[in-house]
Amino acid sequence: MIHVLFRRLVDAFEQTWKPGDWVDEYQIIRLVGKGSYGTTYSVLLPTGEEAILKRIRPYKKLFSNHVQYVQNERDALITLSHPNFPAFIRAGEYKGISYFVMKKMSGRTFEELIFQEGKKYSEEESLRVSLQLLTLVDVIHQKGYVHRDLRIPNILSDHGAIHIIDFGLACVMETESPVLEAHKDYMRDKSKKSDYYAIGHFLLFLLYSSYEPVSSRDTSWEEELPIHHDTKAILRKLLQIDGEYLDGSELIEDLVKVIHIVHNQ
Repeated sequence: MIHVLFRRLVDAFEQTWKPGDWVDEYQIIRLVGKGSYGTTYSVLLPTGEEAILKRIRPYKKLFSNHVQYVQNERDALITLSHPNFPAFIRAGEYKGISYFVMKKMSGRTFEELIFQEGKKYSEEESLRVSLQLLTLVDVIHQKGYVHRDLRIPNILSDHGAIHIIDFGLACVMETESPVLEAHKDYMRDKSKKSDYYAIGHFLLFLLYSSYEPVSSRDTSWEEELPIHHDTKAILRKLLQIDGEYLDGSELIEDLVKVIHIVHNQ
């Protein structure tokens, strides 16, 4: 608790760059958001294109190898090099603050689509979007990395295409993972299972977009969601309730199979 409060106190002294400020040759457009280790800004490149600049937060700079954070994300983006992931542009240091610049990915988060635009995803649509996401995650895994932060804000939809952003917690995959006691630890595991667990929650999020409650009684998702039993079986394995997925090919096969079943119902 003291550790958390101290971190918040240190980060409270972070100087926010304002629209119009210059960081080397990059002009700040606006603050995009603040994460656990980085603050992101939308910036204007010398070419006139918009890009994303991420800088290290004060707490990380004082109490960790902050340069390594930049190095890790840079290495991940360069290694993964994919049109659906941000492309690395350049790393630098401005007034003692490490930063790097990457391509701005187009699209809207699924939170925005559901809560601002009123989009509702059917079971089939939810499965198809999750399959698209899994196909990209499989690319990450095949290159030897794990994303470890596949939360709703980090998955974008751009006219039917899926983009994955924020590789700040991405790491080289470990073949052996420790025994995890709490669900909150599953997302930080350095094996494929952490990303599969996140995909399970993402799929649930989409499925709930079209859920209409019929009772005020608290029940589990398995009772609330009127979905095919094979979809439930996939979710139980993704969430590591009933076994687990060890490889993307098995998960892709299961998703393709249930999509076909649901489509022909």
